[in-house]
Amino acid sequence: MHTQGRTLQDALHPGEILDANSLTDSWLITRETVPAAASGLGIWALLAVLASGADGDTREDLLDATGLEIEQTSLVPTALLDAMRSTPALDLAYAVWAGARVTLDPAWVAGLPSQVIGSLTGDAAADQAALDAWAAANTAGLIGRMPIDLTRPVDLVLASAFAVRTKWITPFTERHAPFAAGPWTDPSRHRVLEADYREDVLRVVDDATVLTVRGDDDIDVFLGLGREDLSPQQVMERLIAAAETTAWDRLDPVADLTTWGRSATELAPGEQAVGVRIVEYRTDTPQTTPEVRAYAPEFRVAAELDLRDDADALGLTRAMKGGNLSRLAAEPLIVNQARQSCTAAFSATGFEAAAVTAFGLEWMGFEEPAPQTHRHRCAQVTFDHPFSYLAVHRPTGLILVAGWIDDPTRELASTS
Repeated sequence: MHTQGRTLQDALHPGEILDANSLTDSWLITRETVPAAASGLGIWALLAVLASGADGDTREDLLDATGLEIEQTSLVPTALLDAMRSTPALDLAYAVWAGARVTLDPAWVAGLPSQVIGSLTGDAAADQAALDAWAAANTAGLIGRMPIDLTRPVDLVLASAFAVRTKWITPFTERHAPFAAGPWTDPSRHRVLEADYREDVLRVVDDATVLTVRGDDDIDVFLGLGREDLSPQQVMERLIAAAETTAWDRLDPVADLTTWGRSATELAPGEQAVGVRIVEYRTDTPQTTPEVRAYAPEFRVAAELDLRDDADALGLTRAMKGGNLSRLAAEPLIVNQARQSCTAAFSATGFEAAAVTAFGLEWMGFEEPAPQTHRHRCAQVTFDHPFSYLAVHRPTGLILVAGWIDDPTRELASTS
């Protein structure tokens, strides 16, 4: 049962955490490319809102994608919102904007978090400005535009905005020497960060290595390196498994769980691991703790995702083809836009990321359309991305943001 809990542990039970993470996992590893920045959590929460207004096979598709029962679809978004309001590192918001042709179902509206309903005026420029202002206000300015094209027919917009910010417990320092090899050897473009840890934060398996970078306010960022023959999806899959195992070990230390990999500090000199080498040195004091030195590039990346390309994984296929959304509004509606804007930055002092996810719905009526004299078309370009990262809520293991980095200096990587 959900309560107005003070923490995410109170708000979501472990099964719901697994449901959210499973959507992130299945979505990212089945994509043709792994984006530089993405939030499965932002999509999961919004799919729950959409599922609460669906019926029939459309509802079943959305429930299968989220892992939720219909009773949970109105409880989870509100519980998640309440918990994040009391978590300093996290922010979450939802909003619904309805046009004049849409009559929202009062029962559906009653199940939404309070004060989320707005109106679309029909003036595309004015509506876009209002939605953009909402996106900026609910992501601390990290995302300044709602990823919905209001020059196309839109009668209803559902949106979620999410942001995470954390400072490293052990800050990095900037290393003056560049990377000796690899694609990021240009010191004018790539900043190399260095940190020393006196704890067991580096784990390895035969084909992957995972570093845990601890932030304050219960946020961890995991960095994953994979063997060269692994695809980005395979590296991401291993990283998610490592993060989830770490979280479950904390939640239930006596459970019979197999810890992911082994500590890199157990490697002998000369023993191989992905991206890891063992260095021995002498000093006048004995070693009393594990020692790890990490080098990582500073990065700032973003992605624009067209979620219609992931309709099967997200349970949206029927909703995009005129499925049953009769519990949402009196009029027949179709999802004609589904997009996410996400940005993430990893620096010497901390990590910050934000995502805005939006579904645009169109009335399936047959009235004569108004002349479209200024129709715009936006060309999208796809970038492939070579180390993975996750931002995770430490106590629960809830995955907040994920991505794949091949160019740390790339400001915008659009993925159709």
